[in-house]
Amino acid sequence: MHIILGYNWFPTAAGYHIERALQTLGHMVIYVGLPCSQRAGYDTTVPVDDIVAVLPAKPDLYLWIDPAGRYFPPGIERLPIPTACYLIDVHLGTWREWAARFFDAVFIAQKDYLERFRRAVGHDQVYWLPLAAAPDVHKDHQLPRIYDVGFVGNIALAHRRTARARRLRLIAERFHTNDFYRVYMPEEVGRVYSQSRIVFNCSIAGDVTMRIFEGTACGAMVLTDSVSNGLDELFEVGREVVIYQDDADLLDKIAYYLAHEEEREAIARAGQRRTLGEHTYQHCVQKILSAVSAPDFRLLSPMRAASPKERWRARREVYTHLHMVDALLDEARAAGLGPVRRLWTAGPCLIRRLLL
Repeated sequence: MHIILGYNWFPTAAGYHIERALQTLGHMVIYVGLPCSQRAGYDTTVPVDDIVAVLPAKPDLYLWIDPAGRYFPPGIERLPIPTACYLIDVHLGTWREWAARFFDAVFIAQKDYLERFRRAVGHDQVYWLPLAAAPDVHKDHQLPRIYDVGFVGNIALAHRRTARARRLRLIAERFHTNDFYRVYMPEEVGRVYSQSRIVFNCSIAGDVTMRIFEGTACGAMVLTDSVSNGLDELFEVGREVVIYQDDADLLDKIAYYLAHEEEREAIARAGQRRTLGEHTYQHCVQKILSAVSAPDFRLLSPMRAASPKERWRARREVYTHLHMVDALLDEARAAGLGPVRRLWTAGPCLIRRLLL
């Protein structure tokens, strides 16, 4: 297939792994996201239908992938081809429900939000697509497992008072770990997990995170908090991954599985087999393309037939939460708002951009 891909490029993003998976499977991919030092792209004001109009061949699909940074495709509702989005952090906020209305197919990473998004878009082309591992990055490097517990992830200021930060402190006080506060390059993530006997995971809001897949792919035993969102459908809990209930249970289970090496390694091997056999980005890509290629697939984006007022409201919600001040002002101007109303409309977006 010929696919145009929009996302905020960085080498640990799901979009980056999905792009490489598409290419590995032989599909043609054109990146139409924001430019950066590593690659060319398009400004947020360039309508995506204008980009498609000058391509030498008509694409089969436009795919937009969260997290988007400050990119959301203008003109997406005018594309005469199937459009799809992959929404990852659906457990955080509600703006993605507005974004989903611009697409014909909606894929979400957290199962518990399926019905909410189906109600938001008004159709049933909404699918559960869990996160995954990239086997060329998240693999067992056959290194000595020198860390009792490994973790790579977000512990920025916004997370310093969460259960994740508290539990990381408790772990670091009692066990030998990697440096949780370091920023690791993408190629280092697999090496850290390959040096870890146990990979610790703690969700932010009950989500099934990338870390579960990445840790298991590297051959470590993953110890995660008890979440729903389909975890027990993705892995056999207790045999392929292990869950803990609270701080005390976490510390007890780390100590237990460090002391019972054979049991720990058996769980690690089983988890690795499951991830590599079912939960890689190539599996994700195949599910996306299968859905949008189905004979009964239709162009169902509500924004295709929405009024200008409805589209303006939806874009305003998306642009505000993505801190896209310039794009929001352009849309406000196109909606016929005067200078004062444009400034008033852009106020919340500007405040978010300055403070967040």
